[in-house]
Amino acid sequence: MKLGLAFDPGQYAYWQERITSTLCDLVPDLVTVDCSTREAFDRHAPEVIVGHESEALIACLQGPPTRLKWVQIMSAGLDRTLGVIGNAPVPFRITNVRGIHAEAMAEYLLAVLLYFEKRLGFFGECKAQKRWSRSSLGQLAGKRLLVCGAGGIGRRVGEVLAAVGVEAEAIARTPGPRAPFNRIHGLATLPGIVGEFDYVFCALPLTTATRGVFSREVIQAMRPGAIFVNIARGEMVDDQALIDALASGQLAGAALDAFRDEPLPPDSPLWDVPNLLITPHVSGRFGAGHELGLAVLRDNMSAYLSGAPLITEVFPERGY
Repeated sequence: MKLGLAFDPGQYAYWQERITSTLCDLVPDLVTVDCSTREAFDRHAPEVIVGHESEALIACLQGPPTRLKWVQIMSAGLDRTLGVIGNAPVPFRITNVRGIHAEAMAEYLLAVLLYFEKRLGFFGECKAQKRWSRSSLGQLAGKRLLVCGAGGIGRRVGEVLAAVGVEAEAIARTPGPRAPFNRIHGLATLPGIVGEFDYVFCALPLTTATRGVFSREVIQAMRPGAIFVNIARGEMVDDQALIDALASGQLAGAALDAFRDEPLPPDSPLWDVPNLLITPHVSGRFGAGHELGLAVLRDNMSAYLSGAPLITEVFPERGY
């Protein structure tokens, strides 16, 4: 089997070694080829291609040859890929590594909510000023959380927060009962129900339906004193509306781990917003991430070779 590697040049050797060692017993005739450019991709014409959502992979997917049968993306986000191929069925299969970041992202949300409820930013300022200032603190138990996106990340978030007494409901493409949520709502209901929750967490995939979903209308409808957290994509949020809600005190806090422009430019007004925690798209990063991603690749390869359904298959017509 000829397998193309579409990674940035500086990462090629690392991934070649890791992927070869992961798959060598499954695919004894495995041959890896460098597909870090479109020219190389056309020359090698691999059956399978593995890569990050990088410029290299995007270039390879712009009018790929018919020999290509499967694309394994070593990340969860797919908006750049789907932006290239559109939302129509394609003659090759696509998989990602969704699910491997669920635990890390649930911990991230827990940390963010504790940061705001326990006023850790305030106490950090007090320490810097050598000021002893006792203050009343909030707590998580008894609060209500709206998880926007009931996939693997959303479900794990619901489980983790339930363990500390937070009641979780969700927004999903298909409403209906689904553990661990008390209730699941359709996306169209968001403006009408968002004000019922103390915490709003966004883990939605970026699609035509979710682009701009956290509009000024939705942000203004949030409960006074609520906390908003986005770990998905910056294009879902009206930044100016969020800035205004934090500056006015309507929202008690927010955390953003995803932005329209990354890295976030130094002149972005978001840097100066009070009660806004900014992290550089790291909520899903953890030490064993590559190992779990390679395990997904191996499981998918095993399924591919046997003709079984791929475990993390993506369907362009759905957008995820």
